[in-house]
Amino acid sequence: MKTHPNLTAILFFLLFHITIASSAPLDMAVDNIALSCGTSGNTKAADQREWVGDLGSKFFPTEESNHKSITSPAQSQASGDTVPYKTARLSYFPFTYVFIPVTPGPKFLRLYFYSASYSGFDKSKDYFTVKAGSFTLLKNFSASILADSLKKPTFVKEFCINVEKNQKLNLTFIPFSSNYYAFINGIEIVSMPIEYMYYSPQGFTKDELVPKYVGQGPQFFINYSMALEMVYRLNVGGNSISPMEDTGMFREWSDDRNYLWSGGWNPSDPTVKLKYSKIPNYTAPDTVYRTAISMGPNSTVNSVSNLTWGLPVDTGFDYLVRLHFCEIDAMVNSVNSRVFTIYIDYQIAEERVDVMSWADDNKYTPIFKDYIVKIQNNKDGEKKHILSIDLHPITDLGIIYWDAFLNGVEVFKLSDSDGNLVGPSMAPPLLDQQPALTANKFSTKKTIFIAIGSGVGFLLVLTLVCCMVLWKSKKTKRYGSYHPQPKWWCWPFPYNRKLTRTKASSLPEVLCRYFTLNELKTATDNFNEELLIGVGGFGKVYKGLIDNGNVY
Repeated sequence: MKTHPNLTAILFFLLFHITIASSAPLDMAVDNIALSCGTSGNTKAADQREWVGDLGSKFFPTEESNHKSITSPAQSQASGDTVPYKTARLSYFPFTYVFIPVTPGPKFLRLYFYSASYSGFDKSKDYFTVKAGSFTLLKNFSASILADSLKKPTFVKEFCINVEKNQKLNLTFIPFSSNYYAFINGIEIVSMPIEYMYYSPQGFTKDELVPKYVGQGPQFFINYSMALEMVYRLNVGGNSISPMEDTGMFREWSDDRNYLWSGGWNPSDPTVKLKYSKIPNYTAPDTVYRTAISMGPNSTVNSVSNLTWGLPVDTGFDYLVRLHFCEIDAMVNSVNSRVFTIYIDYQIAEERVDVMSWADDNKYTPIFKDYIVKIQNNKDGEKKHILSIDLHPITDLGIIYWDAFLNGVEVFKLSDSDGNLVGPSMAPPLLDQQPALTANKFSTKKTIFIAIGSGVGFLLVLTLVCCMVLWKSKKTKRYGSYHPQPKWWCWPFPYNRKLTRTKASSLPEVLCRYFTLNELKTATDNFNEELLIGVGGFGKVYKGLIDNGNVY
């Protein structure tokens, strides 16, 4: 029996839309390398993902024959998941992992670190650079310093890089000097889909997917010649999402509690069936679109408020900010029901956001929007900047709900024209500071001597001046010379009491006269406004008559 061509087309069309509307399946990554450094064979992590050891594998690092790296277990094991953190490869000399073959295209590259002491390696002496091909991913980097600031010993640094056809992926670790070492616990390389992910190369991307360049220009193309560093990946309003709960790319999603600056409500619907008609279902896990944060039902408060997140970032780079939306509120069912404005770093990124309109008037339809924001170098030399994301409701007539909401946020740092992703350098190693410290000690001693000498000289001069004043005073009394009384007064506190100079004062009495409050009232006719001559920093200034009717 022959199949009618039109019927075949209809069946294909229905199958496609049923597939894209279903729950997000795992994306089957072409390259999926999980390398546990410093061990051999295959081991399973707590999440049952399998890691291959670099010892005896095709990914064994290349290095100079007389400068071999070593492997060592951590002297204290990390709590929780021990793979790939329980062993490491370490060296005082450069070593390089060569990953070949890998398919061409964009990849996730993740570096796993466990800050601990290893056999023969002090944990405070790690200080190194990491390069991937022509890209500098980390420079003057210390895992121990970062772990201390994060208050956790294990962490992952995630990057996105593109591999061209017939190109090797080289990953090189370079110690700062021979006194310091480089190390790595685990390396992960995972292919990402070409469309709808984080790259948007010119000429190969749909126009609606090209990020807006906030405050700079209409568009910004993220070409394959750039590298990206993942800075934040937040499930807004929900809980953290583990790599195994991602859509096949092993991304970890954190909650946003540490970054939300404003109050908010948490609408969620864990059972809603999402409709992936606008973006692929591997863009983010379903959980991201089934939870959110909104401003709440109080329109009066909302009209003068924002939903605000504050995200610390390095200065001097462009950042990709991806915002995820899905309208799951049971009360919002049509276009123009809930409309708001997006501000990124205090600049308008999207003047009028109507998620229902973006979704063609369809609820439960996930969507995302990409924006690029430039964070300039700070004039004051500050290396960190708070990247703010603010949502403010539009309160025009006809809009039903004065509210705003968000489901998820991703922020990536973009490499500069030199392929650099390096932020501020961490503190220099202590050994390499010692010459400077010695010089500083010498300079400090010299400064102390100068200060002491200056102080002694000043005291001598002051002693001579006092002696001359006393001698002059005695001489004046002896020969009966006349000097008019200077017009200096010491103003008392405004209390009605007699003040006298104590015997400890060495100044001649003629140089300073005290007035009681009653004397001041008498001289100024009880502070008569007609005697007011001005107002100064300490109050009003009056002229008055004292003693023999002299005006002062």
